[in-house]
Amino acid sequence: MSHNSELLCTKFLAPAKVALIALIYVYCSHEIHTRSRITLLRLLLKWTDGKDTCLSLFGLSDFKDHLSDIPCVDGRSAYDRLLLKLYDIGSMDDLCSLINDIDSDFFKVSNNSGNIAVSSTSLVGHFLRRSYVEFKAMEFDERVDLWKAFATFRSYGDNDMTIASLHKPDIQRVFSPKESFAMEDVTKMFEFQIEYMQKQGCSLPVSMVETLDKILAHSFRTPSSIYYIRFLHGWRCGDYQEAFENLHRYFDYTMHHNDKIFYQYALLNLAILQADFNCLEEAVWAIQETIKTARENKDNICLNFSLSWLYHFQKSHPRECPPPASSDNATVQFLKVKAKETGMVNLQSVVYLSEAKSMIMSGGNATLIFESIMKSAYMNASINLLESVGAQFLVQATFWSRLGISNLGKFYTDGFLDLFQDSSFVEDVVKIACRSAYTLVNCGRYDDALKVLADIESTASRSLRIHQIWITYKTLIMFKRAIRNERMNEVEALSKRLNSMPGVTEDCRLDINFAQIEYYTRCGNTELALTLSSQYLDSSVADDLDLYNQLVYMMQYSRIMLLLGRPLRGYTLLMRCMSIAEKSSLVPAIMEALCMICEIFNSIKSHQQVLAILDATIPYIVECENAELLGKAYYETAKAIIGASDLLEAVVGGQERDAEEVRGKIMHAIRYAKLAYAEHEKLEDVSRMLDISSMLARLYHIVGPEYTDDRDRTAMQNMSLRQMRSDARRSGMLTVT
Repeated sequence: MSHNSELLCTKFLAPAKVALIALIYVYCSHEIHTRSRITLLRLLLKWTDGKDTCLSLFGLSDFKDHLSDIPCVDGRSAYDRLLLKLYDIGSMDDLCSLINDIDSDFFKVSNNSGNIAVSSTSLVGHFLRRSYVEFKAMEFDERVDLWKAFATFRSYGDNDMTIASLHKPDIQRVFSPKESFAMEDVTKMFEFQIEYMQKQGCSLPVSMVETLDKILAHSFRTPSSIYYIRFLHGWRCGDYQEAFENLHRYFDYTMHHNDKIFYQYALLNLAILQADFNCLEEAVWAIQETIKTARENKDNICLNFSLSWLYHFQKSHPRECPPPASSDNATVQFLKVKAKETGMVNLQSVVYLSEAKSMIMSGGNATLIFESIMKSAYMNASINLLESVGAQFLVQATFWSRLGISNLGKFYTDGFLDLFQDSSFVEDVVKIACRSAYTLVNCGRYDDALKVLADIESTASRSLRIHQIWITYKTLIMFKRAIRNERMNEVEALSKRLNSMPGVTEDCRLDINFAQIEYYTRCGNTELALTLSSQYLDSSVADDLDLYNQLVYMMQYSRIMLLLGRPLRGYTLLMRCMSIAEKSSLVPAIMEALCMICEIFNSIKSHQQVLAILDATIPYIVECENAELLGKAYYETAKAIIGASDLLEAVVGGQERDAEEVRGKIMHAIRYAKLAYAEHEKLEDVSRMLDISSMLARLYHIVGPEYTDDRDRTAMQNMSLRQMRSDARRSGMLTVT
């Protein structure tokens, strides 16, 4: 659209539609080659239908792209014939004749063939009839403006090489050029923009905002959909006031023209808006009003969707919501029945997925969870609902990871990012990418994790709320890395930033809590870590949060008990965790509890039991793809081998032992210690690396002079790690006040 020309807004007719009428004349004149008539007819049907195109925004170049390859009987192209027909319109009188003759030229029986050229009930016939009626309804000055806009439209073909040999009348224009658009096509463009913004979760680019403002400045009426576009734009940009005002304007307009049938949808949008801006009490009120109004209006579609939304909201914010009138299972069963009655396949898919997610959070039967996920996947496939693939894959990744098959969970997240990223909602893309990145952190692949987040930075920036999720996970990854690197100055700054992050999701808040407890534990402030761990555990139980997260809080509490010299209390809690995790098939929780129990057993010199336990569990720990857990298992194995053989006591006490037997046991322990060191080296965990390095130095000293080089290398490594730790302590940031 040129910036140095005037804009003309019409109700229906525009220069591109006049060109389409001329093209229909060309088609009906039998000038198109026989083998190409079907191709041209397809284009005519597509353009006259108008569902997927805004024809009034077409230029001559658009017609050229589609028509240049369609031959006519005389060897020219259909585009050449169209230009010749357009340049035959030499005046406004010719334009009036072209449209006024539609009835006689197309819909009356021809004297030659005895047939009509176009059926009035066809798509092409409907378009011609409406063009005729709309032109008749235009005032004289509107027709003049249409002629001016048509002359400007046609002038873009003046220098086209394809009309060099065609007759072109010399038209002297004494008016300024005009460009035009039809209000009907602009409304379609607005509706497309709304659909795109809802799917992509993005705000409007500056160029689009300027274009919309220019169109609206020249239109004879303002379409209501522009208010909805501005509402979405304000919502995505984080401008609560703009979003709130334009939402009210949009639904005030629609209620005025549609007898209040959309009031419940206004409340539903208001509830979602309030929830996104953390106005949780207002969101609860709005969704409750939505449900009441939908029931009064007998709008089952809105009612079912609102109940589903409220169910998810209650699970995410249990404290802000009133206690539900029925159990979670009863709510899910009710939504299943209603979705089936109303034939809402997409809602059925959501309900089955919600059922699977609820069972995962409560530690339900793995077989039933898998069945619900497959039912949801079948529903999505049956109607090709690609938008729901993101939520489905996220639940599947969580399901397999909690069964201890992390590789399969990663397969789903990576597969989604490779195959379904473009066809899914932006929020799902960002959440899955953040989950994939955080999984890489557990493997010690920090740079790869940050690269995954960097790849979606432009996608996450489309919406303020989604960008907050992205920046929170990026900060969390940096926080965990800094803790393990002992960069305490950086840890302090990142901790403050994480605590001040607005709109943190529940899952991310749990990860932040876990990391901060680890931070206080490493700093030696075990009393504060114990207090926070107890508070988080009590809160998670009271709010009935995810069972797995409750177990992690409980195990963190047990670990602090061990540090405080209370192994019996820690052992009791760990056995309780083991029992709960086993019933719910939470394999990572079982493995972590077993490693901590092995630590207790090693401390009370029950080394044979440790070796028996870890020999059976290390293969399962490897499948969990958790470097910290695997490194701990290897380290406890090395300690158990040494303790079970009394190697250090024998050497210190000067006891006579078989040299080969001692060396074999020590080398076995060294192998496991090296494996543990390699895992913690991936994590860049200075404290754990130092502990293992000290063990290796002692073992190399015992094994004999053959390993002097290894002993010296380990000693230098140990000194380097101690220097790193010393530098962190000298910074004055190692302790927490």
